[in-house]
Amino acid sequence: MNNRQLFLLGVRHSIPICLGYISVGCAYAVMAKEYGFSAFETILMSMICYSGSGQFLAVTYAQQGASLIALVVGLLLLNFRYFIMSAVVFARFKVMSNFQRAFFSHYITDEPFAIFATAKKELVSPYYFSGLVFISWLSWISGAALGLVAHDFMPPALTSSMTIALYALFVAIIIPGACMSRSMFSIICSSALFNILMTRFMDECWAVLATIVVCSLAGAFFIKDKVSDDEKQQIESKDNEGGKENGTL
Repeated sequence: MNNRQLFLLGVRHSIPICLGYISVGCAYAVMAKEYGFSAFETILMSMICYSGSGQFLAVTYAQQGASLIALVVGLLLLNFRYFIMSAVVFARFKVMSNFQRAFFSHYITDEPFAIFATAKKELVSPYYFSGLVFISWLSWISGAALGLVAHDFMPPALTSSMTIALYALFVAIIIPGACMSRSMFSIICSSALFNILMTRFMDECWAVLATIVVCSLAGAFFIKDKVSDDEKQQIESKDNEGGKENGTL
C-alpha cells in the first residue's frame, strides 16, 4: 500500500468521527455565540484549542467570570489524558522526529487515538495518521462554522437549549459505564455529591476543579483495587481448574 492509499484510508476511517464532530462542533459554536463570543474567537478556539470538552469548559468558565488561573488549571486537568495518548501513539512509530511529534500532538483526540491505537501494524504510518487526524480536525472547525451560520436562523428557544450540550455530552459518556459497573455508578454519584458540597465553601469553578482532582484520585484507587480483586479471582479459578485436571490424570 503506497503513501497516497494510506492517506485516503485514514480519511475513510475518519468519516464516523467527522459526523460526530460536526454536530458537537455546531453545538459548541451556538453556545459560544450565546455567551457573547465573536465569530472570530469561536473559530480561532476550535483551531488552536482542539478539545471539545476543553472548549465547552472554557466558554462556560468565561461566561461565569472565572479567573484565568482557574481556566488554565481546569483545561490542564481536563486534557491531561492527551499526554498519555500522545505517548502511546508515538510509541507505535519506529522513527519520528521531535518536530513531527510536537506537530502531530496537537491533533490527537480521543476518537482518532482509539482508531490509531488499535490499527493494524501495516497502517502505522505518518500518511495514514495524517488522513485520520487532519480531516477530523477540519470537520470540527467546519462544525463550528456551521453552528455560527445556523445560530442566526435558529429560534431563541432552540439556541438557548444548546447551552446544555456540554452536560448532554458528558451524560452520554458516563451513563453506559454506570449501567455496566456498580463501582463506576458509585464514583459518579459521589462526584456529584462532593461537587454540591464544595460549592457551599468555594466558587463554582474552583469547586469543579476540586471535584476533578479528589474524585479522580479516589476513583483511580477504587477501580485499581477492584480490578486486582477480579484478577485474583481469575487466578484462583484457573488454579482450581488446573488442580482438577491434574487430579483426573
